[in-house]
Amino acid sequence: MSKNIKKEENLKVVGEALSKGEKFLAENKTKIIKIIAAAVVVTVAILGYVYLVEKPRANTAQEQLFPAQRYFEIDSFYLALNGDGINLGFNEIIDEYGSTGAGRLACFYAGFCNLHLGNFEEAISLLEDFNVKDEILQARAYSGIGDAYVELEQYDDAASYFMKAANYRENEFSAEYLMKAGLSYEKLGKYAKALEVYKKIKTHYSKTVEAQEIDKYIQRTEIKQIR
Repeated sequence: MSKNIKKEENLKVVGEALSKGEKFLAENKTKIIKIIAAAVVVTVAILGYVYLVEKPRANTAQEQLFPAQRYFEIDSFYLALNGDGINLGFNEIIDEYGSTGAGRLACFYAGFCNLHLGNFEEAISLLEDFNVKDEILQARAYSGIGDAYVELEQYDDAASYFMKAANYRENEFSAEYLMKAGLSYEKLGKYAKALEVYKKIKTHYSKTVEAQEIDKYIQRTEIKQIR
């Protein structure tokens, strides 16, 4: 008997809840319809922007990038950076498509163009703005900043960025960055630091080109430490 009473009470509670829900829907029907309609409009607007604006814009940016990349590959850094009067250079691509993937890649290329052209401060600024998850490109950008600081004879900053490149994601290029860091440390007279990175090349990257002659760098730095 008690079970039946409890069941009836539960049904009564459910019934009351449904009645309240129906009442709420009835009283707020117009508001709810407006909210749903607004959500649909926003969703459609976002999808429309992505598919009708952003994707075509990204595709256009990628197409614009190709001629500049070709100039870069043949060491025509001025044309790669500034365009040839018909095709855009990396500078214009950054201005027009900076938020796209191609625009960010143009920032990377522009940094190295400026490095080759002797515009070291501009190279640093561009490469510092470059930020991607690709471990090869990001580490290369850090190394490029280091190269620019070497040209400016700011070896402390150079060594810092070379180490940042080497440690970003350890791979076969790390030995190259460590070597550059070691040479920068030597310029600073920080021979213990230089010796540390040279020995790391010897032990961790023994199969790299840099490791083939690393013993002479180790010996040279050890002698400098004694003096």
